[in-house]
Amino acid sequence: MFDNPFLELVDVLENINDIELSLLKCHLLIEKELERIALIGAEKPKYISESRLTFSNKIALVRSFHNSKCESWVWGAINKLNKVRNLMAHNLSSAEIDSEISSYTALLKIEEEIWPAELLKVKHADFFWAVYLVLGKLRGIV
Repeated sequence: MFDNPFLELVDVLENINDIELSLLKCHLLIEKELERIALIGAEKPKYISESRLTFSNKIALVRSFHNSKCESWVWGAINKLNKVRNLMAHNLSSAEIDSEISSYTALLKIEEEIWPAELLKVKHADFFWAVYLVLGKLRGIV
């Protein structure tokens, strides 16, 4: 794992052309970050790591201890990413998934004054930048 969320995303996404695979990889990165945060504050981390928490459970667990350390839009963006990933897992329509990913990036564009995604030389730059923002905010918790 890189200390820099941007470098970690580049490492994961730079050679991926498929938006659905990018979505799965980004979902996993966010999930691993939620797990890391949950384990840091735990007196007995094995009880968390041995449990079969869902992504939603991990969000709730981390948010219950660190809600005020992130703006509310970050938690909304994480929930939205999970919703889009679940839609993809249970839906065959790529058009609907593309629309939801566009909706996800639009949600984050509202919250950020600076949006340099067009400077990135990667596929799906808006989605990449949106996930980078969320991952960076999570990394700032602990």
